[in-house]
Amino acid sequence: MRPIRPSGPHDSILARAALGTARAIGHACRWCHRRRYELAPAAASATLTGLSWLHHFNGVSVVEHLMYAAVTATASAGAVFALNNKHKSFATGAASAAAVLGDTWIGAGLGPSIPSLIATGLVTGGAYVPYMRWLTRERQDRLKLQVAAAKAGVGAEALGAGTYSALTGASPEETKLMQALVAMLSIPAVDVTALEHTRFGWRAVVVLPPGRDTAPAKVIARREQLSTNIGLPGKLRLAKGARDNELVVFMYETDPLAQTLAWPGPSTTTCREPAVLGMDAFGQPVQIPLLYNHVLIGGASDNGKSSLQSVLIAYVAACEDAEAVLIDLKPGAVELGPWDPCALSLADSPAKALHTLEWLWAEVQRRGELMAELGRRQGKPVKKWIPGVHGPAIFVFIDELAELMRQLPNAAKLLESLLQVARFTGITLVCATQSPSNRVFGGNTDGRQQYQVRIGLGAKESTTANLIFGPGAYGDGWCLDELEGPGYFLRWDRDNQVPVVSRAFYMDEDEIGATVHRYGREEARVEAREHPAHTPDPDDDPTPPQPPTPPGPGGPGGGRPVLRAVPTFPDGTPIADERHLALWQAVEAAGRDGITIDNLVALGLPEFNARSSVNGPLSQWRAKGWVEHAGKQGRAMAYRLAPRKATVLAGAQASAASEESEACPASL
Repeated sequence: MRPIRPSGPHDSILARAALGTARAIGHACRWCHRRRYELAPAAASATLTGLSWLHHFNGVSVVEHLMYAAVTATASAGAVFALNNKHKSFATGAASAAAVLGDTWIGAGLGPSIPSLIATGLVTGGAYVPYMRWLTRERQDRLKLQVAAAKAGVGAEALGAGTYSALTGASPEETKLMQALVAMLSIPAVDVTALEHTRFGWRAVVVLPPGRDTAPAKVIARREQLSTNIGLPGKLRLAKGARDNELVVFMYETDPLAQTLAWPGPSTTTCREPAVLGMDAFGQPVQIPLLYNHVLIGGASDNGKSSLQSVLIAYVAACEDAEAVLIDLKPGAVELGPWDPCALSLADSPAKALHTLEWLWAEVQRRGELMAELGRRQGKPVKKWIPGVHGPAIFVFIDELAELMRQLPNAAKLLESLLQVARFTGITLVCATQSPSNRVFGGNTDGRQQYQVRIGLGAKESTTANLIFGPGAYGDGWCLDELEGPGYFLRWDRDNQVPVVSRAFYMDEDEIGATVHRYGREEARVEAREHPAHTPDPDDDPTPPQPPTPPGPGGPGGGRPVLRAVPTFPDGTPIADERHLALWQAVEAAGRDGITIDNLVALGLPEFNARSSVNGPLSQWRAKGWVEHAGKQGRAMAYRLAPRKATVLAGAQASAASEESEACPASL
């Protein structure tokens, strides 16, 4: 027995070639079947010409030539007779028969030749003139009948497929789709292409006819009606195609997103590879290029924003060349707080959030100067921070961006600057919000333009899609109000600009706890994580001098950013409002001599450009004993900060007096 030769690259090439050939033949056969009525005259003419050539090769006798001549003359005489008696249909048929017989006679007499081909072309073209008129009229009549039947509740099957019907496709699914579209739009589709079966159902691309009522957005808005008209089992999903008049139809017989998708664990240990967020409706993993791409996550509450952020934070925690910074101003930081052990820092108050954003801006400047110095030493510019080479990337997760802007309105400009210039330094922002409008960014500019990745979860209003993906997105198929439930989302980025329904992985509390325990910051792990200040340069040169900025993640404190002390009022409460902080510092800088209200107004502090605006905070601080008179400067009274010890003592005495009055009420 001859040994079986193992397959090699040559066999795989032949297999791919055979598969490609079979696929091309299949596409050609489906195209011919779809265009069978249009191809009928050409196919008949080509068949008769081929038979006449075969007759030529077998030899044509004189008797046969006379028979060709007699039949052709008879058909011509019949056409003339019909024209004289005004029988238009009979005249058309007789003239067509005479032309076909003449072409066959020429082919039999001359064989394969230029005159025979010319005669065949003329006959074929002439045959299409009356044939297409007749075919168009028959199709219109058939369409009117089927549309009327569909509106009356009679299925197309009751009428029969019928000859010359425009609603018969190359497969039962295509036929159902074409009939459903014409019943809904009262006009047939231009074409149905690329119908293919998948392991979850089938998919087709429909070329819709031009018109306002036949645009893809109009059909998508009537998805339930189209699904009812199709009448096939499964779940129908629609999306706008690559062209303006294309509609992508998905029919899922088995839905891959029906069940909750458990988080499979980290897929990589480097942030230079994309994060796997979930699965799309085709059963393919949804990969998010997180590095160098700011991410905007929007949608109504209770639709999975926090769970989706947890998957991304777990991705960052598993990456050895990435760090996470968390900002959560919800009371108790209930959403991002559990991830605190895996992060550089957690800002859970307005003051901490402001200091974190300021530290991030200082880190952007420090990294930019470091990259410039590296470029000068290497003789070529360093335009992008490479994690693992220059130091770790930093991913900033902000839960509920709108709440951050409400509590820190003056942080909008700082956030806008980070969105515009932080990417090249390896600092990426991942922001989640329920209302991603320009008001969220301070009302000055629309910061959504800086988000290269946008993720939309379920929403009740159609306008939410336009807020997340841009004006007109809902009409293009980005319909967030049609998503089934929590975890379902639509994703847009440079490589994915067609809406495809996806579902994110879900992490329960136990999985979050286990992940935090695995990647949490222990002392040994903290010392092992390197920072740009500790990482040797590629050419082993010493690190260039640092600019006078706040310490970076590699400074004291176990790798966390060292934030300056939070300014507080004399009673210990933090000064969260940046405007009040500037006014407080101006009074403090005046010293014992104090400063007048007019001089405070002249400083041009934010939103303190009038005496009335300054009088309010000063009056409150005087009532609490934090500010006192410092005497007059000219005709105006000056103010200064009261000594802290006196203020605290006065507060303690007032508190004791209050307690005593409550314990010993005055007798009547």
